[in-house]
Amino acid sequence: MSGWGGTQTRIWLTDWSRGRLGSMPETVSAAIDAAALRALPTRDRLVAVAGDLLQLRGYAGIGVAEILQRSGANKGSLYFHFPGGKEELVACALRVRAAAVSDLIATVIVDAPDAAAAVRSFASVLAARLDDSDFQRGCALASSTLDAGPEHTQVYDAVRQGYGRWVAQLAELIERDAVADDPEAEACMVLAALEGALLLARARRDPLLVASVAERVTRHWP
Repeated sequence: MSGWGGTQTRIWLTDWSRGRLGSMPETVSAAIDAAALRALPTRDRLVAVAGDLLQLRGYAGIGVAEILQRSGANKGSLYFHFPGGKEELVACALRVRAAAVSDLIATVIVDAPDAAAAVRSFASVLAARLDDSDFQRGCALASSTLDAGPEHTQVYDAVRQGYGRWVAQLAELIERDAVADDPEAEACMVLAALEGALLLARARRDPLLVASVAERVTRHWP
């Protein structure tokens, strides 16, 4: 088991990020296949359920009791694996979710012919997930950033690390294809545009908006 959330959890989430587990229905119990969840070690079950709930409601909208109920774990197990309680568990779940998205970015970069196509493909996957969830599931990192308080340092550290990795991957892609003279700044702009597009698409229930934004931010790229 890896230190950041469990190898089995990352494999499961990576498979999901590549579409192997199908769409994301409205309920958490449906989104996480019950048999697959039961097969995970207790620590990984807690992480998987917490990550799913974060996409639905963010940090402030979830509680320990619901995580325990949905994961089938008990309070003793949670504090054994996460002595820091909810905040430590959420920070771990955010790192796992960020790693799954990082795997997705790596996949679209490999499969796309150029940087613009990679960004547009990434945006299309994000929009499809949002649509499949009936606009219920947003970005776990964004949701947690918006409603976690400044005292939740573990949560903010996990969010910064996740966003930092995504920006680094996009900047590497942009530098490789020489589409901008400041790859990191361009990568930040792309990620900010996509995160904003996802939020607006969720509010307007319009997944096409995400693809439209991706097309516009990459339109000037060679």
